[in-house]
Amino acid sequence: MIQKSMSKLEQEVMAIIWNCKSCSVRDVMAQLTNSKLAYTTVATILLRLYKKGFVTRKGQGVSFVYLPKVTKETYVKKMAQIFVKNLYSAFSDTAIVSFVESIETLPKEKKSYFLKLLQDKNDNK
Repeated sequence: MIQKSMSKLEQEVMAIIWNCKSCSVRDVMAQLTNSKLAYTTVATILLRLYKKGFVTRKGQGVSFVYLPKVTKETYVKKMAQIFVKNLYSAFSDTAIVSFVESIETLPKEKKSYFLKLLQDKNDNK
């Protein structure tokens, strides 16, 4: 299971891979918002993502094509679980109270949807 997080640049590169489904270093470079990055920098980021287990790669000629190994949904869910666990560990009930109070700031539809999710989770226990 995912235990590692991604840097901001790794997240940006991973978003491109999730969107494209299969990308070379040049494909990623063409879509990056920071167009000043060197080819070798982007290749290094992709290698890091590969070593962390977020992508897989296939040789294509003299280069690699990178494919997502982890879905965006799986990554976000795991990171949210880790965040909530760490927040609760550090701040106990204060964190939960703040979280509940922040629900009031959501748009009405989102608030209703979120509360329904919580109710459904509670009903399934």
